Amino acid sequence: MENEDIYHKAAQKVKAKKGFFYHLIAYAGVLAMLYFIIKVENNGNMLPVIIVALSWGIGIATHYFSTFGTEHLDFLGFSSNWEEEELEKEVEKIKRTRELRERAKYERDSLDELDELELRQFEKRTLDRDYE
Repeated sequence: MENEDIYHKAAQKVKAKKGFFYHLIAYAGVLAMLYFIIKVENNGNMLPVIIVALSWGIGIATHYFSTFGTEHLDFLGFSSNWEEEELEKEVEKIKRTRELRERAKYERDSLDELDELELRQFEKRTLDRDYE
């Protein structure tokens, strides 16, 4: 049962990768056709090709990241396990914040106790003077 689940997930990943490569081939083919048509028919004005390339390129980039993540982009400074690193940073940050809050609460409580003790001693001295 577990092997079937692993196989099913692996098959889905392979299908997603295959879909990305088909998308990339369609992108390159359509841009090449559009380039030659515009070059011949539009006297070399490439603005339509640039607009299509950029807008469709955003879709290609989105498809790439949804399929592969950042695992192949280490050379650009992206770490393949950046999510785990960021998660560890956030956990440490939350731990430090909680520790500081607990320490501040402890110090506030200690100061409150000290104030209360000083007030009691002051009241006792005042009462002692009243009896003399």
